[in-house]
Amino acid sequence: MNQLRWIKLFLLSLFFIFLLATAMSLLVPSHIRISKAVNLHASRDSVWVLIKSTDRWKEWHPAFMNESTPPVFPEIKIKTIRSGQDEVVMELQQGNKESVPNGWRMYQSTPADSLTLQWYMDFHLKWYPWKKLSSLFFENTYGMMMEQGLANIKKITHD
Repeated sequence: MNQLRWIKLFLLSLFFIFLLATAMSLLVPSHIRISKAVNLHASRDSVWVLIKSTDRWKEWHPAFMNESTPPVFPEIKIKTIRSGQDEVVMELQQGNKESVPNGWRMYQSTPADSLTLQWYMDFHLKWYPWKKLSSLFFENTYGMMMEQGLANIKKITHD
């Protein structure tokens, strides 16, 4: 009889922990955008050729560099969604995971001799508490990778 009480207490505790985690996850938005930008002293064409040609990603994208070791993100499928003069949007999908739209937008003011390249990633999260709460760590993971990629582009395109 005493063991049954402990089992009931354990199951009830798990249920309330799940409810608490779900309630906390409701405070996290279901759409998250991580965005990084860099100023470049380069031509638009020299930047776009690096981004639009996925064959060149191994030169600057941290997930595709270091071919001597296994890829950081294996089995990534890339699909171009939109490609224009000022913006390129591609969907990246790793294995069976949800696809993540990646966009690059270029800003240039006429009198300035530089341009700004923005890289953003959009995450659309399901309501599951573990999905939403894990998104709190996206900035540390993806943000650092994006900063490194933009620094690589700046180094490559530096006139």
